[in-house]
Amino acid sequence: MTILSAVTHPAPTGYTAAADQPYSYVRRELCEPDWRRYPGWAAVTEAQWRDPQWQRAHSVKNITQLRAVAGDLLDERFYGDLAADQARKATMSMLLPPQMLNTMVPDFPPEATGFTEEFYADPIRRYMLPVLSDRNREWVSHPYAERDSLHESDMWVVEGLTHRYPTKVLAELLSTCPQYCGHCTRMDLIGNSTSTVRKSSLLLAPADRQDQILNYLRATPAVRDVVVSGGDVANLPWPRLESFLLRLLQIESIRDIRLATKALAALPQHWLQAKVVDGVHRVATTAAARGVNLALHTHINHVHSVTPLVAEATRVSVIVYR
Repeated sequence: MTILSAVTHPAPTGYTAAADQPYSYVRRELCEPDWRRYPGWAAVTEAQWRDPQWQRAHSVKNITQLRAVAGDLLDERFYGDLAADQARKATMSMLLPPQMLNTMVPDFPPEATGFTEEFYADPIRRYMLPVLSDRNREWVSHPYAERDSLHESDMWVVEGLTHRYPTKVLAELLSTCPQYCGHCTRMDLIGNSTSTVRKSSLLLAPADRQDQILNYLRATPAVRDVVVSGGDVANLPWPRLESFLLRLLQIESIRDIRLATKALAALPQHWLQAKVVDGVHRVATTAAARGVNLALHTHINHVHSVTPLVAEATRVSVIVYR
């Protein structure tokens, strides 16, 4: 888990500085893999690659689209393995932004004619694009996996608002993401139905859901910490998210707000848009004036996901939040 904090207060005294640690971190130079190694992206320009709308429009949603990108780099064994999983075991529908697919097998040499074995072994592929042969025959998923493994919907006080702990809540504003992870703990709600999971639905109109969430928080002053999630907040049009956050900031008891998004790694292009950067700055400025801690938090499962574009989006977020 990586947490990018919009801390509006100085760090506590007495903490050991990073330079004083008794060990050193392993660091490597970040590299954006060359997306042109994929036949389907051979003519894609850098401007297109940095465009969040291009990324969303060219996300891989099915095997046909994966073939169009990877072509003969993957053999029929892999495509068949993937099709079998999609038909029999998958709990999440396929949705891969080009940015995330490009981080799989990042060191593939351009002169090579195929990378099926490397693709099978890739750690990001394993959780973003699972195939049938990945799964244990007895336990095709984690033995404690359920449709709603964390029982969040059981604790909804209004639709989409989980109040599990006395001072903390989780606000699920939407049920979609820019990417669908095979290990999603909200498989009951997020994304399209699959052959094994018929998804639940959020029934209220988005505006009504937000109103009910805010009304509950106004009436429950014990709550001070709100995780704003979904789905992924990167899929919520920024004006709607900003409107919700500014109304949330008007509630005096709220002291911590965390925006949850895996898209910082999967779709950093979203967080680099000028309209989003400017909007985050407005919200962060309001939060700082009120003494509210605002943070963008994400989860990154493997170091290969951290590329220069992700670092750029992270750097911009940290600077804006401060």
